[in-house]
Parts: sequence; C-alpha cells; structure tokens
Amino acid sequence: MRTGLLLAAVAALSGCYDDPTIIYGKQLEGMTFTVTDPAMGIYPNTSVLDDPNNPFAQGGVGTETKWQIQSGGDPVAGYYAWATVLANGPYGEAQYYVAVNLAAIYQRGRADQASLAQTREMAVKAYQSVLDNFPDAVTYDASGTVAYDLVTPAYKGVVELGGTVTGGWVMVKTSSGADRAVKP
Repeated sequence: MRTGLLLAAVAALSGCYDDPTIIYGKQLEGMTFTVTDPAMGIYPNTSVLDDPNNPFAQGGVGTETKWQIQSGGDPVAGYYAWATVLANGPYGEAQYYVAVNLAAIYQRGRADQASLAQTREMAVKAYQSVLDNFPDAVTYDASGTVAYDLVTPAYKGVVELGGTVTGGWVMVKTSSGADRAVKP
C-alpha cells in the first residue's frame, strides 16, 4: 500500500500525467495533416471520429488536456483535439479553435501537399461556422475569468485567409475604436 502511494506521489510530482503524448501513447508533435473529409471539423460534421489519423478518436479529449495540447503549439494535434471535442459535444469555443488550428496548419505548411489548399478552405469554413452556428460563443483569458466573444476574431480569420464572410456579418468600429463583428 505504501509503495503504491509513494509511486503515485512520485508520478504526480514528476508531471508525467501532464504530458498528453504519454496519456495517448502517440507522438503528438510533428504530425502531418491529411484531409480525409473536407467537412471534417466543421459543425455538424463528426467524421473526425472516424479519421484513422486522429489520435483522440477512441478515447476523446479531457477538459484540461485540450488546453495542454493547444498551449503545446502543435497545430495538427490541436486540430484533432478540438475537432474531437466539437464532434462529441458541439459548442462555439471548440469550433473556433478548430479553425485556429486549421489556419496554423495551412500557414505553417503542416499538411501534405495534396491537402494544403483544402486545409485553407476548411479553416475559412470553420471560422464561418463560428459566425453561422455559434454567434454567442466566448472564450476566456488565461485567468479563466474574463470572457471575450469569438465572432470578431472568427470574422478576421476568414478575411486573413482570403475568404469572404457570408451571412450578413460586417465589421464595425466601437465607440472606443475597437473592431467588432456584428450581424445587423
């Protein structure tokens, strides 16, 4: 009993449980993205759960794990984590981070050559999905207390990738001079 508690304490202190690579048993850094379905990761599509390249398809993604993966900076792993979350329980923050990671995959050239252009199109559609399906979506700052809307960065994401925002959304300036996406 004491040995088991000691091993658990050492494991907890060593931080091995914080490493998603160990938890999922796969290397999550340096993956290359391959499009298996051009609607994958775009609500309401759930095909990411059937993608053989998805390291989270069978086990899902934990509440804290998705943030650990996102903060790790690998956009392919981040994409699969957030797309899996979105497929299992759709909400706007998950759709937004799917878009962010798809954009990063495209911008960093982390998709195979045959998938690169399609990855950009998927990122545009994922950002547009935030506007169309989750217009009240928010995310929080690092403290977890200050929420900010996601429609404005989603709108900007579409534009930065060379897409055209649809659905009647426009960008306006607030009285403080900040940009704000609105649907009049």
